Amino acid sequence: MRALKILGICIGAALVCAFGFVVMLHFSLPPSDEAYGIPAFRLFSDPLVLLGAFCGAIIFGAFTFPFAYFAVRDRRLMTSAIFVFGVVLAEILLVTPFGGWRGLVGCVPVLAVGLALCRFSGWRWFAQTDHC
Repeated sequence: MRALKILGICIGAALVCAFGFVVMLHFSLPPSDEAYGIPAFRLFSDPLVLLGAFCGAIIFGAFTFPFAYFAVRDRRLMTSAIFVFGVVLAEILLVTPFGGWRGLVGCVPVLAVGLALCRFSGWRWFAQTDHC
């Protein structure tokens, strides 16, 4: 049951991050781009953008699930999830407008560091739980 919760959190967080990335990528577009200047909510009216973000998020969430499960399987789940989601989303929101696609690429090492902190830091926030 806990594994399904972690899988759901991974996929849900990946969806939020993917849509956040698309919106923030909009702010890094050059004026010569056809999508430059359109409202951010209209980006998702393009089926290619919507499908790409959705499918990419599902694949990324499923791919990262084993790593997340290993990192938080005996930790406080919500505290760990909020922390990891927060640092990854912050990286995407801060880097993407200035670095474009580097915001997406940079989320992988940030995710790895966040999960490693949950697993190995010894911080009381992520203290072991009584159940597995």
